Amino acid sequence: MAIINARVDDRLIHGQVATSWIRGLHIEVVVVVDDRIAKDDMQKSVLKMSAPADTRVYALSIEGFLERYNKGILDRYRVMLVFENVSAPYALVQKGFQMEVLNLGGMRFKEGRRQISKALSLSKEEESIVRKMAEMGVKIEHRQLTGDESVDVLSLL
Repeated sequence: MAIINARVDDRLIHGQVATSWIRGLHIEVVVVVDDRIAKDDMQKSVLKMSAPADTRVYALSIEGFLERYNKGILDRYRVMLVFENVSAPYALVQKGFQMEVLNLGGMRFKEGRRQISKALSLSKEEESIVRKMAEMGVKIEHRQLTGDESVDVLSLL
């Protein structure tokens, strides 16, 4: 599978993702990997409307994504993975999925989170997951747009 980008963004697919990431990286298929969203037909409809018209959008559970990944179903496409939080990509890596880079795009501030940059806030549990993923060999970066400089998230913690 040609995974071009893996991004955590709590807004999932929105203008910035559609223009800078999907268009800028010539993404053909966006897969939102999230057990809850995969069961929510209304959310899936909104996601499909949020992406450019020529981009396929799927919302899959962690197991559903791994099943398709292992079968090679999306191998011939330029694919972007989008996650609502760091738990799903961590679960994928724990199950043997090879992820070189995880982009933490937008994780808004809310109670229980510490703001580490303008667009990135993490709870203690999320910080722990980020550190564990880094120990497993995943580069954790922070960038809002494709043209922005990549910042090592560990340096912000």
